[in-house]
Amino acid sequence: MSDARQPASRATEQDTAQRATSLIHQGWRQLARLAPAAPACWLASLGQPLRPLSRAELMARVDAWHQWLDNLPAAHAVRRPGARWVLFQPTALGACVQLLALWERGMLAVLPGDDRPDTLARLAESSDGKLPEASGDGWPSERPGTVSSTAAPNAPFEITPDGARLALELCTSGSTGEPLRIAKRFDQLEAELAVHRTLWPLASDTPDADPASEPTTDTVSLSQVSHQHIYGLLVSLLRPLSEGVPFLSEACHYPEQLAAAIAQLSGLGYRCQLVSSPAQLARLPQASDEPRVADNSKDNAQVLRVFSSGAPLPAEAARHAENCLQAPVIEIYGSTETGGIAHRRQHETPDWTPLPRVELRFSPAFAVRSPFLEQPDQWWQQADNAAPVAAEPPSQGEQNEAPRFQLLGRSDRLVKLAGKRVSLSAVERCLSEQAEVLEVRCLPMPTREHRLGAVVVMEESALPQDHASRHDLIARLRRALMPGFERIALPRYWRFVTRLPLNAQGKFTADSVARLFADLDDHRLPRWLGETSSGAQQLTLEAEVPDSLCYLEGHFATQPLVPGVVMLKWARDLGRRLRLAGVGVEESRFQRLERIKFSNLLLPGMRFTLAATLVADSHGLRVDFRLESRAGLHASGRLRYGAETDDTPLSPPLSSPLSSPQTTSTPEAS
Repeated sequence: MSDARQPASRATEQDTAQRATSLIHQGWRQLARLAPAAPACWLASLGQPLRPLSRAELMARVDAWHQWLDNLPAAHAVRRPGARWVLFQPTALGACVQLLALWERGMLAVLPGDDRPDTLARLAESSDGKLPEASGDGWPSERPGTVSSTAAPNAPFEITPDGARLALELCTSGSTGEPLRIAKRFDQLEAELAVHRTLWPLASDTPDADPASEPTTDTVSLSQVSHQHIYGLLVSLLRPLSEGVPFLSEACHYPEQLAAAIAQLSGLGYRCQLVSSPAQLARLPQASDEPRVADNSKDNAQVLRVFSSGAPLPAEAARHAENCLQAPVIEIYGSTETGGIAHRRQHETPDWTPLPRVELRFSPAFAVRSPFLEQPDQWWQQADNAAPVAAEPPSQGEQNEAPRFQLLGRSDRLVKLAGKRVSLSAVERCLSEQAEVLEVRCLPMPTREHRLGAVVVMEESALPQDHASRHDLIARLRRALMPGFERIALPRYWRFVTRLPLNAQGKFTADSVARLFADLDDHRLPRWLGETSSGAQQLTLEAEVPDSLCYLEGHFATQPLVPGVVMLKWARDLGRRLRLAGVGVEESRFQRLERIKFSNLLLPGMRFTLAATLVADSHGLRVDFRLESRAGLHASGRLRYGAETDDTPLSPPLSSPLSSPQTTSTPEAS
């Protein structure tokens, strides 16, 4: 008799387990009922050890957001099912509790890619409301009425499970033009999550475990990317949430934060899965004498795996990341529109393998068809070119694998310059063949019609450091292009960097281009070449002194040089971007300069670094800065700031003389 009942019992258990990992069936509630005390999240607070937040506590925060919505005016349109809410949260925890509250009420979340006022204003025009920012631990901080930390919503919300219902809209981080808004249904999200669970398990189920019981896990999900985009949302938030795996409440933007989180969680018996990007992995310690971020010895496996997406990871960067984190680095290729398409681990192969249930077509153009698409039965043409890789004969007993492929660059990179068609990819390939060049991006200049710019990645030791070496390098690169390209195709504007300035999604965006070439239009600026940071209170700018810098005029006729007061202005401008415990110097008042030294002349064409650190001491806030180059230290000192209520007279040495508009003409080649 027991044998006769067993299939039905197992079917019930399996159905319960499937519901516990389902977004459609609100699996987070099922998991919270199974084990309310299990950690759902680890709270990260500045200067404090990580603190676990239980599933019951997570649900209490979701219920508080229900009450926040309930306390809106009764006639408010945003209370109805189907309402569209703009959701932008700086922390993963804040995004999580708001998203779950919306989904439990049958509402739609609109996720902007950034929180710029014009972005939010544009989205607000076509949405019903915008959710306020949550507190650091997930509670509503703006309350239309009294919100209790233990209150449940006024009434249960019975939303019929429907995979075809829209879950959210994402805004692409496109590098040009207006961002697209891409809608995602629950069944699209579920299909992709199921593939990830199959390929890269998180929970450690034992063979004899009851499927209806709590899955055991020793893993915590850490992220370095934004949950406002499809990759970060799926892999760093929805996956751990649907599988009962705790996640960190906010992103580890800096290597120091990441190393501290990994070390603390390892000490508590957890391994970490890291969700990262090429831009973040490029910031891992580079020097051979730097300590590894993680130690994955046999008895101390701190990192389970690392994900990277947004752009292909250079082979050397992939090798370095695996060595630094002591874990496999898995790249995912895809887009907001298509979802994931393929994956690879360069330690094993440079080729890409399609994800399960993803079909590819290479002729007449590279296209994809998958259940992650809005129309899963139709082919979606990619902007990339790709070619299949000849499959090796399978070994005895092996199944035929999906065809691997190589990416061959984008297919839409033809531009017209002065009426002539130029292939940016061809120019980049030729430049990449030069010995000192690691990577190149060519682009039509947004403010220089019919001219190209080139951003060239080089080893630090090969970078030009002064006017003469820069001029010689540009001449060599242009000579390499001359045999195969017309003169119009030769880049006119050059920027030499140690790494491409990619955003958190690994994209080389219009914002990055604007910063790299901003000095062409504003001759008060140094030539921005990138920046690094070890936290919100520290920032290091890498830059050059452009020949067109307006402050060189009159200083001096025989040898132009950068005046000391200009270096102070650059230090002040950099210091204004710093934060210490959420406070910056723009909220205080400048008092005086301290310990100022000018040690060497800073000349046109020189490459330099400007490091600024925000420090709090018994006198208030100060910005410590150092401006250096290969020639040595040029300037150092402190900018002292006081409180807003301080009656100390202000010194104005950094204002009016440096803000006059420029009239200097731009050189032909910059």
